[in-house]
Amino acid sequence: MEKKEKALLESTKDSKENKESISTAFLCPVLEDNELKCPHNGRVQLKSKKGKSFQSQGIPMILESDLMNSSIVGCTNNIAGVPTPCTLVSVILPSARALKRYNDDYPIMQDNALSFG
Repeated sequence: MEKKEKALLESTKDSKENKESISTAFLCPVLEDNELKCPHNGRVQLKSKKGKSFQSQGIPMILESDLMNSSIVGCTNNIAGVPTPCTLVSVILPSARALKRYNDDYPIMQDNALSFG
């Protein structure tokens, strides 16, 4: 009985690992004409540099190095009544990256890029 339980646990573990790696294959990369916002509704200015050669319908893909330090405009963040707006993207979570590198950099995936600031 114990061998059957171990085999079942192993097969369940393998199927979970496969689901996680397969599911990212259907995500779309962030493109230059997409809109990303900081948590305070500021708009990230997207400009592709390293991702220009990778396009979807003529629109360049945004890679991690393209997004890092991108300007943010229109942020309404206030701390104790003092305006302290987000001005640039300073953190990109590793979970926002695609699994495969392009041009020695990672594309940022739309469904995984929740917020920046």
